[in-house]
Amino acid sequence: MSIIAFDLPEKSDLTIRNSLLAFLKRPRDYKNKYLQAHFKNAFDGYSYMGQKDSLNQYDTDLLHSFVLSEFHDTEDFPQEFQGFLTNEWPELRAIVRAIELRIINELDTPFKQLYEADKMGYMMSCNYYPKPKAGLSEGQNNLRLSAHPDVSLLTTFPYGVSKGLSYFDDNKRFEVGEKKGPISFFGYFANFFSNGAIEPLEHQVESPKDFDIERFSFALFSIPKPDSTFTIGDREITGKDYYMQYLSLF
Repeated sequence: MSIIAFDLPEKSDLTIRNSLLAFLKRPRDYKNKYLQAHFKNAFDGYSYMGQKDSLNQYDTDLLHSFVLSEFHDTEDFPQEFQGFLTNEWPELRAIVRAIELRIINELDTPFKQLYEADKMGYMMSCNYYPKPKAGLSEGQNNLRLSAHPDVSLLTTFPYGVSKGLSYFDDNKRFEVGEKKGPISFFGYFANFFSNGAIEPLEHQVESPKDFDIERFSFALFSIPKPDSTFTIGDREITGKDYYMQYLSLF
């Protein structure tokens, strides 16, 4: 299984895009108050280009990101995101949950029990890729974001995606291209919970040929709640245990 697309209405990312840009324009000292090290749960917080201790990108990746989630109070996040979190975040989570349940019900997957037991939660990765600089645009193997599987059960781009995203299937690379409507794909937790029955999608973001192109992406990840417990084989683990298992891949 690779990219899953639905014929659903397009949604505007204007609010969250403006929120992210407003945060990134703030002084470095302000932004550093919201680094991932200052948050207690999951992957929340700010990661900058060149950072060596980010939990969700390599220091060679050419982007800035901020991860928001339901695992912290809204007030814990920067003021720039407050409007989005108050007015749009609840509805967006509901839309993505409906997409995921549709996928799970239509495909032969073992994941419905996780939703029925309320073990899954949501985080959102807000990503900004600056215009590349000549001589610095190649990153790692001409990539803006290195190839990886996501931590999620399912990853959903509710606003669609712009050009640059590609993925691997049977060791072949495929370009996703521009998509206006939402798309989803399975992450590493799908593989982990299904004991390898479902392969996670290995994907990356490639550098553009045009140095004058910046890029945004906004993805929701369904992940086990940090303190939820579930059984894999003959052992019981928590969401936090799973996060460590995922991070050990890198």
